[in-house]
Amino acid sequence: MKIIIFSLGLLVSFNSFAQSNEYIVLQRGDTVSGKVKVSGKQIRVIKAIADTAVFNSEEVRIFVKNNTVKTVLRLVLYGYSENIEDVQSPNYSDPVYDTTVLLTPLITGGKINLFTAKDKDGVAYFFVQGRRDSIPVQLLYAMGGQMQDKESLRQVYQLVNYVSHARIFEDQLRERTDDCYYIREGDLLQLNYIESSFKAFIKRYNKHCN
Repeated sequence: MKIIIFSLGLLVSFNSFAQSNEYIVLQRGDTVSGKVKVSGKQIRVIKAIADTAVFNSEEVRIFVKNNTVKTVLRLVLYGYSENIEDVQSPNYSDPVYDTTVLLTPLITGGKINLFTAKDKDGVAYFFVQGRRDSIPVQLLYAMGGQMQDKESLRQVYQLVNYVSHARIFEDQLRERTDDCYYIREGDLLQLNYIESSFKAFIKRYNKHCN
């Protein structure tokens, strides 16, 4: 009975690999099929039980799953936290790390393309690529907090927390769209670091300034 159960388990495992609709395309053009795992600077493709291929992420161009194509990008990611309590800590600093992300296309085919990706903590990031850019460029955003002294010169003050927002992406997009009079300063000031805001802005630019 144990032998039968073990055999069935192997059969199910082999079938799952055979039916896997995932693969990567290397920079040199080769295709490698199997279950794809992205881990830091490496991409592992599990082709079958005890058969795993490991690649440095710079070797991989795209990842495809269920006909959805994602660009593989190795970069120094400038992170931020969405946790207000973390940001307000006096020891907080935005994370910066060498990693690999899978870029999901949001807008393509225009003067500016828009992509998104999530880090290991599920935080969303956004990237743009113009016609002269060899790779997508991260739109930068940072958050920071500060905690005031509780006591100063024998006077007790209420603990004050505040969060600052560094909208670096605003300057990045201002520089990229300054060739189009249709994009006004108010359009840039109204941007938020969320998908719907960037999509509306890029669609507007591509439509009127392409």
